Amino acid sequence: MKFDALDLNPLLIDAIDKCGYQQLTQVQSEVIPVALSGADLMACAETGTGKTASFALPLLERLLKEENESPRLRGLILTPTRELAIQVAENITRYGQFTSLKTLAVYGGANMNPQRKALNAGVDILVATPGRLFDFVGQHGLDLSDVTSLIIDEADRMLDMGFVRDIERVKSLVAPEHLTHFFSATYSDEVKLLAEKMLTAPQWINVAQTRSAASVEQEIYLVDKRRKAELLSELIGRNNWQQVLVFATTKESAEHLKNELTLDGIKCGVFHGDRTQGARNRTLEEFKSGKLRVMVATDVAARGIDIQALPLVINLELPYGAEDYIHRVGRTGRAGLTGRAISFVCPSDEEMLDEIESLIELKLPRIVLPGYELGAPLPARYRENQDLTTTKKKFERRKGKPANKHKGKPKSNADGAKSSYASRRTDKKR
Repeated sequence: MKFDALDLNPLLIDAIDKCGYQQLTQVQSEVIPVALSGADLMACAETGTGKTASFALPLLERLLKEENESPRLRGLILTPTRELAIQVAENITRYGQFTSLKTLAVYGGANMNPQRKALNAGVDILVATPGRLFDFVGQHGLDLSDVTSLIIDEADRMLDMGFVRDIERVKSLVAPEHLTHFFSATYSDEVKLLAEKMLTAPQWINVAQTRSAASVEQEIYLVDKRRKAELLSELIGRNNWQQVLVFATTKESAEHLKNELTLDGIKCGVFHGDRTQGARNRTLEEFKSGKLRVMVATDVAARGIDIQALPLVINLELPYGAEDYIHRVGRTGRAGLTGRAISFVCPSDEEMLDEIESLIELKLPRIVLPGYELGAPLPARYRENQDLTTTKKKFERRKGKPANKHKGKPKSNADGAKSSYASRRTDKKR
């Protein structure tokens, strides 16, 4: 189905055309008609499937049909993270670019005054994280009583992050007669229970993946836990990968890997909750633009971020849940493109790997890179002082000195080529 087949305002159709969209995604074709009908809905859909347009276009359509001479807050969208709030607001602004409707994102980790001034100037749609929303409600008397459309995005992550009471409180502050739309990447019992509590006679729509995308080539590299960073550097150098999203399970692990890759001259950034908002924004933009070859992220921080045409995802460590594997892998191989996902697995990961393969109904190929066999002798650098503190000290001593002159690219051509990591190990022996 094409967008012009929908009963949407011509101004929205013109904006969609300018964005280059023609065909509806599966999520959009199932959600938009229901949302336009005025019913509450619970949709299970992942980031990168056209989900934002699924709730943004019906919201814009409803507001355009209401006569309103000046901006007045009528649409409220809650998101779990700052990055997702920014991204959603940017997309809504694009869809409504030919209208007079104003959209604003408010979130923590940023100066409150510019956000307050923009709110006071008037907005029609507010995209907010729960904490910052209630800062404005409590400190500045933000009035939500005219909100007739409430959208909860990434509801499962909202629950994981402890926002359930905030969601329930928001519902009590908006207009008595309002629509509520829930979007979640998973259909957990907790999400269903909250949806049943907050929605009135909802339509239930499930278009989430239960298996990893067929357009993604998936592989397992068997490697000792202590050599994962070394193997990643080796593969980046051998294959000259230029854009790699790496998932780590903890902030400490992400920082550790970033330090290791930096020592090899590979431009790398980290993306996790301990980084300031400005630092996270810069890292994301530098990764998208190609200034950074690698971005190491944690699951919660990266949730909701959509990177167009991402060629490769690396799982430095397997996630704590099998469903999170699908979310990670699903960030590549989108929009008809082919993607690749590689997971580094050590013996302690085998149980989780079994769960993942059971969920995706696929036995993933195992690969052992020569020289990285399980139990093989470790390079000198890894024989002692394996804790992160010692590694950090090594990095601080060497900070500012180039690890090698090749900056993460192969030292020579395929005839006996050495990767940047191999080059560094050789240099250390001299």
